[in-house]
Amino acid sequence: MHLSSSKPLCTCNHGDVLYVSHLTKCAVGYLGEKMFTFPEETNMTYVKVNASAEDLAAITICLRTFTDLTRAYSLFSLSTPSSVNEILLYKQAQAKNKFVVQVGDGVAAFVGQNYDYYNYYYLNKWQSICTTWDAETGLVQLWINGKASSRKFVSHSNITGNFTVVLGQDQNPEEGRLHRSRSFVGMMRDIQMWNYVHSEMTILNYHRNDRRISPKGNVFDWQYLDFDIIGNVVVEPEQKLSNN
Repeated sequence: MHLSSSKPLCTCNHGDVLYVSHLTKCAVGYLGEKMFTFPEETNMTYVKVNASAEDLAAITICLRTFTDLTRAYSLFSLSTPSSVNEILLYKQAQAKNKFVVQVGDGVAAFVGQNYDYYNYYYLNKWQSICTTWDAETGLVQLWINGKASSRKFVSHSNITGNFTVVLGQDQNPEEGRLHRSRSFVGMMRDIQMWNYVHSEMTILNYHRNDRRISPKGNVFDWQYLDFDIIGNVVVEPEQKLSNN
């Protein structure tokens, strides 16, 4: 089952903050110093990214998140006409200390990245998360705050057909409804996607948040993102807080 889109219902602007309820087509211009805020656990809220690529033989996906969630949640889901989660970036519960990346029918689990002294995934701190995959080798890799995982096999098959990208939810609903228990709650920004695999140095530059030398996504670019918001999401000035 794929997520459907409806016509916009309402939008309300207050200075630099865009408040959205129900479904709103968002054209907020330059997003370079803004962020999405997902303020509540719900099965009604997500962001749909509009992109036009129809065939992918390789990818790099990067984003930044800030959350205090200790349960499992979905960050990024890409569906095609034949698969509801052709690409899925999923954080398992805090106690499992594990990220999962799915490409096609292949699933890779990654353990041991970005833990503090007490062996927990950082909470209430901006994280940079990137994943790469190449159909030629079939290998996927995960990068958290510039730290690389082991490389693991998932799929040799290209991703074909018009696709839909969703942030903050996965696209495999139960009984026709999204998963409240898998919804993302927190902030998200600087979402980029490319149709090739980036070098280690480029991913490290992304982690360092050096916008002068970090390339912009050629599948979609955060600064000029074409997207729809469904439910209660706020577009507001980014908060860097004490870290990037």
